[in-house]
Amino acid sequence: MKKSLSLSAVAIATSLMVSSPAPVFAQQNPETTAAMAKILGDVIGNTIRKAAEDVRANTSIDPLARGYGNDQNAPSVPANPSDALRRELATLNAQHDQAITTHLEDLHGELEKAELEFQNAAERAENADEVRDNRSGLQARADTAYEKFAKNIAAENARFDEKRAAILQG
Repeated sequence: MKKSLSLSAVAIATSLMVSSPAPVFAQQNPETTAAMAKILGDVIGNTIRKAAEDVRANTSIDPLARGYGNDQNAPSVPANPSDALRRELATLNAQHDQAITTHLEDLHGELEKAELEFQNAAERAENADEVRDNRSGLQARADTAYEKFAKNIAAENARFDEKRAAILQG
């Protein structure tokens, strides 16, 4: 189950990187088009790659082995955990994976909005230099979206650890 959710999250991230802005600005000056493509690839592509790394890191924990936080304070798993305990932890794990995937989808939506806004501004630009000047706005929107994503991931990890501790304490 863990691998399929991780793979689906990575598949979402990969599809986000592939969905590029080609048709929107295909009728523009080639120099302007190239500048837009490079900027979108750098800003949006780098953000998506960073998010995909976070998703992999935050969906690969075995709840029988450990949680996400400070494990020194966490209750330990019994030497021979019952099937019921295993099922509870597996359910918690699946819920956590789904929450992470949802946050990735939210990030994708925010990045799409930023990309569309950048493309609209770039379409009005008269040359590639003006397009490059719009990069800072796109970068700021992407950074803000990523910070929100990272904050949400940290909150999900904390919730996971709290619920895992409650399950282990019985």
